[in-house]
Amino acid sequence: MGGILVVDGFITDYESVITLSRSRRLTDYDWWSVNYIFDARVYVERDDGALFPAELWSHRYVIRNGRLNPNSRYRLRIEIDEMDGISQYFSEFSYPIITPEIDSVFWMRRGIGQPVTIHVATHSPDSQVLFYRWSFREDWETNSDFFHQDFPFRCWSYEYSRNILLGSAERTIFGRVIDIIHRIYPWDRRLSVLYRIDVTQKAISRRAHAYFENMRRNSQQTGSIFAPIPSELRGNIYCATDPNRYVIGYINVSTTTRKRLYIWGKDGVYESGPRCHVHTLDEVCRGMDPCNPLDLGFIGVVGGFVHISCVDCTRIGSATEQRPYDWPI
Repeated sequence: MGGILVVDGFITDYESVITLSRSRRLTDYDWWSVNYIFDARVYVERDDGALFPAELWSHRYVIRNGRLNPNSRYRLRIEIDEMDGISQYFSEFSYPIITPEIDSVFWMRRGIGQPVTIHVATHSPDSQVLFYRWSFREDWETNSDFFHQDFPFRCWSYEYSRNILLGSAERTIFGRVIDIIHRIYPWDRRLSVLYRIDVTQKAISRRAHAYFENMRRNSQQTGSIFAPIPSELRGNIYCATDPNRYVIGYINVSTTTRKRLYIWGKDGVYESGPRCHVHTLDEVCRGMDPCNPLDLGFIGVVGGFVHISCVDCTRIGSATEQRPYDWPI
């Protein structure tokens, strides 16, 4: 398999997640696809020789390495069967950085028609931590515009953050950081009923921050975090079996802190007008005779007919009937 090995992820407490892929030349046209590697052997290694193996879940290697010991060093170990034999890759051994708690996650909006901005605030009590990286998962409920007993009315969707979200307290007062990590426009259905965001925070080293900042600039220039990556963006991972082989990636070792925020649509943040219109039979059939509205994707409701997407919430984006187990309502 050609291309430079790209390693993405963190070593963190309890469960570390790593993805492996191959980069492509900057001239490749299919920059939106990702060449994931599914057959590697991946481990978290502790400096006393303990190895914690990964399990492959979808395209991610999940490693249950337990709680990180602040007095031990950790690194990532990767073994890949190549054409010329087994290649071994290692990150540098590092002591875990203890991540401060998130002070708050909150939302703001400047006025009607303006986006809802989601902010994270944090600080290091002893000013020992200056650099941060955030990620999040968002879940939201979506309801059909019309209720129909034969179709699902309540649905849920979720997404993970895709951008590289970084923060620095290097030039702030008392080491405090407040940054915007997400924007949602008021017509987005995420805000229509109930929206939830779970934010994770990891402290990172100065060197890791510089690496991820370069990676962020590259993704902004090419339009995707998964775009072809210039080979000069090298991190702290090396190939032990061939020192001349390039590797892209930076494995930071730190604990993780988390905080959750809910936003209710009834608080007035959702500003979308009617998305579905009731049509007469003549409007649906447009002179067709005979005409069955169902064959055209329309369902009868009180007062006329609406498109099936107006009564079936599973037709709204990626929504499903799978309700999160801890959804509050």
